[in-house]
Amino acid sequence: MLTSFLYFLAHKKLIVDRDQTTLLAVSGGVDSVVLCHLFKKACLPFAIAHCNFNLRGREADVATEFVKSLAAFYEVPFYTTRFDTKSFAHNNKVSIQMAARSLRYQFFDRLLQQYRWDKIATAHHWDDVMETILLNFIKGTGIKGFYGIQPMHHQIIRPLLFARKKEIIHYAKEQKLDWEEDSSNQCNYYQRNFIRNKVIPLLHQVNPKLASTMQATAIQLKDIGNLFDNHMDQIKKKVSTFKEEIHYLAMDSIIDQPWATTVTFELLRPYGFTFKQIKQLLTTTRTSGKMIHSIEYTLYIDRENWLVSKKKIERLPEKVIADTTQSIPYRNHLLHFHCYRNANYILKKTTMIAALDYDKLQFPLIIRPWHPGDFFYPLGMKGRKKISDLLIDLKIPIAIKERVCVMISNDQIVWVIGHRIDERFKVNETTQMVCEMAWTKA
Repeated sequence: MLTSFLYFLAHKKLIVDRDQTTLLAVSGGVDSVVLCHLFKKACLPFAIAHCNFNLRGREADVATEFVKSLAAFYEVPFYTTRFDTKSFAHNNKVSIQMAARSLRYQFFDRLLQQYRWDKIATAHHWDDVMETILLNFIKGTGIKGFYGIQPMHHQIIRPLLFARKKEIIHYAKEQKLDWEEDSSNQCNYYQRNFIRNKVIPLLHQVNPKLASTMQATAIQLKDIGNLFDNHMDQIKKKVSTFKEEIHYLAMDSIIDQPWATTVTFELLRPYGFTFKQIKQLLTTTRTSGKMIHSIEYTLYIDRENWLVSKKKIERLPEKVIADTTQSIPYRNHLLHFHCYRNANYILKKTTMIAALDYDKLQFPLIIRPWHPGDFFYPLGMKGRKKISDLLIDLKIPIAIKERVCVMISNDQIVWVIGHRIDERFKVNETTQMVCEMAWTKA
């Protein structure tokens, strides 16, 4: 076991500096006890972190004391904490297992930052990988769900992934190690326990070599996944752009391809859209204005693009601008003000800069989001126009419309920012001073 452990560490490059201290996540069960023993045998510096989730009553308290004594035996630093896991799960509307996982890693992250350790090691083994792959297959997590648990993910390492559970138990007994049994592992209420205790034993009846078969398959799928990831990177570069916190997807080159559903799902999965939604989206009429929703995001079909944006856009209050203001932040932008003599001024051909007749402005000015019913007199027109109609004429997508702001002087809109100034405030031959406003990304 020790030889395999050292080979796995070196082969996967889990620990590149033998002098670094690794924080071991220790529950007190046989897996984490063996992990501690192997680190000690390998002369690798380590500390121990333990979480009490308040889910097993007296049994959990006994486990905490056991791990504390284990740290004392090895003469290593010991850190522990206690969580109200049930309340966290209820407040965040997640399962007990997801709550425990989130709380555990939050605790570990705090310790890593506080003590500046490079790695945290968990005692996951190959049986955990099998359970994860089967659970992901049942729940439908996409291709990445078949990779299983990886030996390294950011600062987390899993040095026991080479071993089967039975091998770990055999080693523990051989070394006469003590550990604490977690009775909740026998509770099939939890999905992972049901997979472990009910499903895998049945699958072993079909294939006695299930572990080695799944291991080989997982390796192949990971290689296929790497190819897929490389292809996805190329597609993302081709179809994705970001502007004003909106993800633009130029989907025309994708949606008629035979692999469109899988690729589109991978593009949109980070925003919480489901595979079923993607299938429906690709099979329905591509009508501009159609929308689909995830919990936090909305996807808009807008002519040749799909736009993904956050659902709740902060409705900003208005800001007052004095005549001495040089710049002001607003909606992730900066608005800059400069005054020039008209005789020396050259108009800029960009909608992000407004040149207005300074003498026609009445300070203080006001900047705010546009409101339904707002109107102004667009440059080049004599009549007035609703801003909502202007945005339609300019074919501004819905996702962008709600981010449009206006500049106001004496209750009159002088600039629909980034789109059009008001005819009444334009610079002409009688203008003495030009007020230039530039709208730039902060």
